[in-house]
Amino acid sequence: MKKEILIVIGSLDVGGTERHLAALLPRLVAAGRSVRIITLVKKGVLAADLEKQGVPVVCMLSDQNTKRLQRLPNPLKRLTRLFLCVSRLALLLRKEKNTIVHFFLPEAYVVGMLATLLAGFPGPRVMSRRSLNYYQHKRPFIGWLEKKLHTKTTYILGNSAAILNQLKEEEQVPAEKLALIYNGIDFSSFVNLTPSEITRKNLNIKPGALVMVIVANLIPYKGHVDLLAALGIIQDKLPPDWQLISVGRDDGIGPSLQEQAKALGLMNHLLWLGSRKDIPDILGCANIGLLVSHEEGFSNAILEGMAASLPMIVTRVGGNPEAVIDNMTGLVVEPKNPSAIANAILTLVNSPQQAAEYGRQGYLRVHNHFSLDASVKAYEQFYERLD
Repeated sequence: MKKEILIVIGSLDVGGTERHLAALLPRLVAAGRSVRIITLVKKGVLAADLEKQGVPVVCMLSDQNTKRLQRLPNPLKRLTRLFLCVSRLALLLRKEKNTIVHFFLPEAYVVGMLATLLAGFPGPRVMSRRSLNYYQHKRPFIGWLEKKLHTKTTYILGNSAAILNQLKEEEQVPAEKLALIYNGIDFSSFVNLTPSEITRKNLNIKPGALVMVIVANLIPYKGHVDLLAALGIIQDKLPPDWQLISVGRDDGIGPSLQEQAKALGLMNHLLWLGSRKDIPDILGCANIGLLVSHEEGFSNAILEGMAASLPMIVTRVGGNPEAVIDNMTGLVVEPKNPSAIANAILTLVNSPQQAAEYGRQGYLRVHNHFSLDASVKAYEQFYERLD
């Protein structure tokens, strides 16, 4: 008998992991799996679409709880929220008999594992690590606690070989408890795209302009500061109407990035679009894709750029080099190095035929190795091991 899958995550707001689940889970339901989602702090913007596709979503905190928490000082607010989430999730888990609990992202892992221990949950416990563990350096207690919880976890999934290597070498997780499942792209999203000239017109971009695009939430480690610095270095060497489109939620650094752009004289060349649902159309109107993060697990944004036949410029961190093959599907540069990013951009701008070939090879690579169908099949086979 197939076990039900209970996904635990902080919220379903738009981010790489959340979009991954939004694509994956309905496919698992269609394949005959029963899937539910527990969010810790709020449902999030993707919840409604998932519920329409047969994936129920329940939040541990009610709107009333959230309003009451806002009145508390920050330290007390965090502790109260932790207590409420752990205790309520533990009460829920006590009733679960034929269930696989699968945690996504660090907060859900810590809260969820504590709840399973409090509830005496007997079923399989799975954690998905989708980034390198650098966040533990800023929060050493969380790092220590995670390592303790690893011993109680049935399996830990990584979405890149770099993540699994770090779990094995630095966190001493036995190899038999580790498994690799790459992200997958739903190529149907890249069919019947809005014609690029229409998308450009809607964005007030000239038809023949050079367009670069970065899809990444505005978070310091995503490297937007480095990218703006790189563009400042080479702006006089780029075609006069070039544009950079930035797609992603502002997590607090938007104003400082705009100040940097103003100081460099770049503002007329930048479009800050925030979160968008029409990312395939935006990628389809671009010439070059970028992801210049300081750390990464395995980025959907890279795969989507490759699916749109864009030559990609990425940094040599995490799983980025596992997706982009240097000098074959794009260019891989060292992180935190604006000069290297600048040189890579100029290389593609000055060699349009080579850039187009990188784009073609990237398209083939993502279709051959990183499809959503392949990812769904890998999850199905993984869950079958736990039934």
